[in-house]
Amino acid sequence: MSLLNGILLAVAALIIGIIIGRFTVRSRDAGRLEQELKKAHSELENYQGQINTHFADSAALMEQLAEQYQTLYRHMAEQSKFLAKAQEPRFREALLDDNVDTQVNEEPGIPPRDYAGASGLLKQSS
Repeated sequence: MSLLNGILLAVAALIIGIIIGRFTVRSRDAGRLEQELKKAHSELENYQGQINTHFADSAALMEQLAEQYQTLYRHMAEQSKFLAKAQEPRFREALLDDNVDTQVNEEPGIPPRDYAGASGLLKQSS
């Protein structure tokens, strides 16, 4: 019986060793996975902070750009009023003369002639 008891004791010790080994490996893996999770979470928070900073900076730059365009527009409007005063009547008269000439030469109700001939795929073969 002592040989049988020794074998049973060895098998029981082996089973207990395997169970203890599994739990320690799992706890070691769990600790490693928890550390990786914390690292990934901190990297994600860092990335989100960078994105928030980027969009805040971009919004501030776009606001500055809009203000500069408004300033440029006001400047151009003021200067065009000032600089175009002397030339304004000539320009308007030229526009009025052009409109009168084009209205006299056009015949109302008659569409313009199409002088383009058929070409390519639309050309009919004789």
